Amino acid sequence: MTPRHHPGGAGDQQVVGADDVPARSPDAAPHADRSVTASPGQSSPGAAPARRTSPAQQVTEQLAARTREILERPRVEQSEEERAREKQVVHECRYLMRLLSTRRRSEGEMRQRLAEREVPADIAHETMARIARADLIDDAAFAREWVQQRRSLRALGDEALRRELGARRVDAELIEAALADGQSDEEQRCRELIRSRLDHRDRERLREERDGSHRRRLSRRLDALLTRKGYPGDLAVHVIAGELRAAAEDPAA
Repeated sequence: MTPRHHPGGAGDQQVVGADDVPARSPDAAPHADRSVTASPGQSSPGAAPARRTSPAQQVTEQLAARTREILERPRVEQSEEERAREKQVVHECRYLMRLLSTRRRSEGEMRQRLAEREVPADIAHETMARIARADLIDDAAFAREWVQQRRSLRALGDEALRRELGARRVDAELIEAALADGQSDEEQRCRELIRSRLDHRDRERLREERDGSHRRRLSRRLDALLTRKGYPGDLAVHVIAGELRAAAEDPAA
């Protein structure tokens, strides 16, 4: 015998099928919802695991957020005077970059060029600040390159190199560091320079002469050369005497 059910009765044990469950009204009271809300950082039962963001994606998202912030930032209107100043600074920056495209320059050289162009002090200051922020000023590297090239191409002595770098307003400490770099032997460079200036005729006359006249003329000429090249006087005298003696004694010297 089938039991009879009375809707709303206190002892109701009615069984309801899934198809008989009415859809929940959007206006249903919160206490009617039996779902469990997951706490922050925890997945609700049966939910798909949260997707983790890789470090690269995080950086990309941060950059995108920063870019939006910059683009959305209200622009400050510049006065006519400010626009003219900015235009002049950019013009001088481009001028210095053209100079740097030919060879490296010292900070002092660039400042001197701006002074020769009669650039106002505030414009010159801002121009040099921007060049520095772009990592285009490196006096230590400039001094090293200058020393290497001038020794190689012109066989200059240390004193001449000091004068040249000093004229380009490089700090004395950086000059000495560049001269010491590579531990180049100044005496050996001096000897090689002397040998390069003694030709076959000079060697023959040194071997054949008896009065020493040609030797004296050569000594004066070579001493003047070494002075121009910046070699110390005592070193020049020592090297010239030794190389002329060797040339007179050995034709292959």
